Amino acid sequence: MKCRICKSDRTKEILNLGKQPLANKYPKNKNEIKKEKKFGLSIFFCAKCQTAQIKNIVSRKLMFEEYFYLSSINKGLKIHFSKLARKLKKSKFVVDIGSNDGIFLEPLRKNKIKCVGIDPSINVGKIANDKGLKTYIDFFEKKVINKIIQEHKKPDVLVASSIVTHLENPIKFAKNTKYFLVKNGILIIEIEYLYKFIKNLEYERFYFDRPFYYSANSIDYIFKSIGMSLFDIEIVNIHGSSLRLYIKNSEFVKKTKRCKDILLKEKIYFNVNSLIKINKKIINESKKFRDRLIKLNQEGNTIIGYGAPARVSTITNFSNINSKLIKYIIDDSPIKQNKFTPGSHIKIVSKEKNLNKNINIVIVFAYEYLEDIRKNFKKIKVKFYKPIPFKVLL
Repeated sequence: MKCRICKSDRTKEILNLGKQPLANKYPKNKNEIKKEKKFGLSIFFCAKCQTAQIKNIVSRKLMFEEYFYLSSINKGLKIHFSKLARKLKKSKFVVDIGSNDGIFLEPLRKNKIKCVGIDPSINVGKIANDKGLKTYIDFFEKKVINKIIQEHKKPDVLVASSIVTHLENPIKFAKNTKYFLVKNGILIIEIEYLYKFIKNLEYERFYFDRPFYYSANSIDYIFKSIGMSLFDIEIVNIHGSSLRLYIKNSEFVKKTKRCKDILLKEKIYFNVNSLIKINKKIINESKKFRDRLIKLNQEGNTIIGYGAPARVSTITNFSNINSKLIKYIIDDSPIKQNKFTPGSHIKIVSKEKNLNKNINIVIVFAYEYLEDIRKNFKKIKVKFYKPIPFKVLL
């Protein structure tokens, strides 16, 4: 396939994760389970611009108008956005793209920073608006951009955290940010780091919500092509490991040393032939996970999961894990509770009445939040495991 970013023919398939459902569509009954669809999920990598991308893109409208992820249930994320809001105290007007339930708008407002959000999810955007956090329920298109400019002004800061990978047309998004921002305004993008999760075999980070998976070099390529400049990068500890990239609405801005270092490291690491070998490792690790669950069940253990983020769908479907191997999964999000995991149909429940002394083993799907999860098991002696690679979490 041709790269959708740079139009190069230098792409190769690096992962094939078989038939997968839509990871953020949690069926609530047998009727919805019957209607569930699966699509082939394969990932290609472009050697020219260093972007990974899925072959089959599913409609963004189907994906996001109703959504089942609430940022604000995550304490770690709330702390993360509170810190970012304090860093932006001198900003005149901040727009949060993909603002979800207002997790970033809230600390911005507390710091007396003028702000609004944009989010396409009707159910989630309503939650923010009901809290008085002004959210425009729409996709990030010229129509809503012009409306905000008319009602407010052009922002000097745009923030897009964990949403750029969800876009169907990243070049169009980049052009819209350039149009929206004041001259020399700053765009802050946060993305889960392709380098880290390929290196750590975290293939569960790939699912249909996200057509693209970026390196720092691919972000640099996109914005350079439209006259904006990536000039600084921070590594931040959310979603396992993420990049926070600072992009100025101006050409020829000098890059910081840490920015240059990350760009160079990627160019050395991202060799297409070595990436292709990852698929074999993933198959082996998935088989190990399933085999260990079978053995642990045969030994009489009660096994549950904790956390039902989108990645649980990729892992359980690729590894062929169902409710015979994991009894149920606890999740703190009320809009996921009493539903089932996509494809694998493991029941999702609240922690109330489902934390009991019969539990021996907890598979921690949201493993980067282990310390918060561990607090719920103070009175129960259990072992915590990371699913892929399967290992005890100490």
